[in-house]
Amino acid sequence: MSYLFSALGAAVTLAAGDKLVGMRAYEGMFRHLGWSRGEMQAAAAAEMAGGLLMMPHSTRRIGGALLAASSAAVLASEISHGDTKLALPRGLILLAALAAAAGVMRPA
Repeated sequence: MSYLFSALGAAVTLAAGDKLVGMRAYEGMFRHLGWSRGEMQAAAAAEMAGGLLMMPHSTRRIGGALLAASSAAVLASEISHGDTKLALPRGLILLAALAAAAGVMRPA
């Protein structure tokens, strides 16, 4: 079961990398949320670091905490701008990141 966190970490890392590399495709979305390019880069970098840190068990809790913090910031912005189609998946990522930060599903 703890492989779920590793898989989530890998998926988040890939998505964050896509935001950093293909930044122009995401700028409109973040601009709609009131974010600058620098804020978008910082959020994507935090997501990428959190995802990478979630993959190995030894750093999973810190990665989950970092990912939860960045996800909470983006989710708050999505909710305040009424962007519910993005808020639902972000909320699920936030819950999984909080579970990782709490140390849920530790290996035996």
